[in-house]
Amino acid sequence: MDSPIIRRRALAGLLALTASPVLARSLPDPPQADKTTPLGYVRRLTVQVRINDLGPYPFLIDTGANASVISGELAAMLGLPAGEPVNLHGIAGTERVSTVTAASIAVGRRVRKGLTLSVLPGRFIQAPGILGLDWLGAQGLVLDFAREEMRLGPVAPRTDESTVSVPIRATRSGLHLIEASVSGALTLAFLDTGSTTTVGNMALMRQAVRRRAVSSEWADIELQSLTGQTMAGRLAALKTVSLGKVNLRNLPVVFGPVHTFDYWGLSDRPAILIGIDVLNAFDSVALDFMRGQVHFSLPSA
Repeated sequence: MDSPIIRRRALAGLLALTASPVLARSLPDPPQADKTTPLGYVRRLTVQVRINDLGPYPFLIDTGANASVISGELAAMLGLPAGEPVNLHGIAGTERVSTVTAASIAVGRRVRKGLTLSVLPGRFIQAPGILGLDWLGAQGLVLDFAREEMRLGPVAPRTDESTVSVPIRATRSGLHLIEASVSGALTLAFLDTGSTTTVGNMALMRQAVRRRAVSSEWADIELQSLTGQTMAGRLAALKTVSLGKVNLRNLPVVFGPVHTFDYWGLSDRPAILIGIDVLNAFDSVALDFMRGQVHFSLPSA
């Protein structure tokens, strides 16, 4: 969904993970950022995509995007036919972009015919392309950070002692929501595998400040959308965020008037978008859309 384009000072404290009541583990301290450390430096996993039987090309998967995207460079190289321009929704607003049509897009055995792709500069999306909810559908998705691979397809039930399962519910728009809490106050959350940064809406910021659920140290920051648009935000740390039995402490979050929340109809109540910066703290994260669950596997170390 977005990426930060300025540097920031390190926030006091560290991000820690625990799962209760059975599990209680802390992660190693993350590297301390300084003025030369990008906020969004995280591991980003890809899947191998074949377009019109050519490739494969390493695409990202974005569970927070309604539309799939291809870089202008790859679209030109493949000679994909142009389609009608469309409105593309990003963190900073809506932008009119060109489209192309692929006769077929395949990942493993799954093939989609005649998919329309929005075209964006490769320097912004930082990948040959991105598959969104229009391609993903009800497929399961496993982000296996321990093995540094991403897998699509059915997700097996997980009952091992290092895994915590959290319910998710699908909206009519295709977004999957988690009933979360911030320092005990109800908050809506969704996992955005396309965002390098965890983001909160203005309703969450006001609630957190009112309940003193956020750190006293703030930093101004600027985020850049996939279209190149930018927006100003404020970086701080939420003291406690709970996703079911998974508890996140001292969680760095960028707050701002993010258009993504407007698009999904989540601006009127506190909501948080959990990005890859948090998800890659786990060994793996498995989204089981068929059973309505997300499985978090805590690190063994």
